[in-house]
Amino acid sequence: MRFAVVSLLVAGLTSLAQPAKAEADTRLVPREPYARAHVQMMVRAQRGNQPAVMADVDVWAEGTRLRALVAGDAERAQYWVDGLAAAPLRLVKGQIVPARAKTIARGLELALRAAPDLGNRQNDRIAGRPCKIVVENLKGGYTLRRCFWRGLPLSVELSGNKFEFNAAATIVEEGRISVADLQPPAGAPAAPTTMNAAR
Repeated sequence: MRFAVVSLLVAGLTSLAQPAKAEADTRLVPREPYARAHVQMMVRAQRGNQPAVMADVDVWAEGTRLRALVAGDAERAQYWVDGLAAAPLRLVKGQIVPARAKTIARGLELALRAAPDLGNRQNDRIAGRPCKIVVENLKGGYTLRRCFWRGLPLSVELSGNKFEFNAAATIVEEGRISVADLQPPAGAPAAPTTMNAAR
């Protein structure tokens, strides 16, 4: 009888521990410091059976900072990361404005976020650069697959829930950025000092 009670208690505790483990598996880790580089990307998003939308994206990065712009974006939004553990911010006219679901903007927010690991198990080569593959299962039934080169996603595939987003680097220029390229956009908050590494 006591053995049965102990077995039930152990089984109950094990089942309670499962969600915590699943939650812990999705935690993000600080990024590898960014390469000092300018990356041009071609992005494509498609929602259900609607026509696909395509755009060019410019990304500038170094150390703990990253700034990205979408060519021809009517809102002139900028994407800003300041800190190796910081979430990417979408800034429109000096305000932080989260992207709407199933858009290029939302795909970019997910593409630029940190990952659950630094991707040391699988490798690929994008735009002539070796990169590490990281695959994540996200809420809502989405799968996010990225290939990172020195902290920068050079290839991104997001799919699920009748939405597809793809991005691929077409040009990677090392050392081709200026101080102005990494200035915070209007409205960008300063990163907490605990999130920044020395540049």
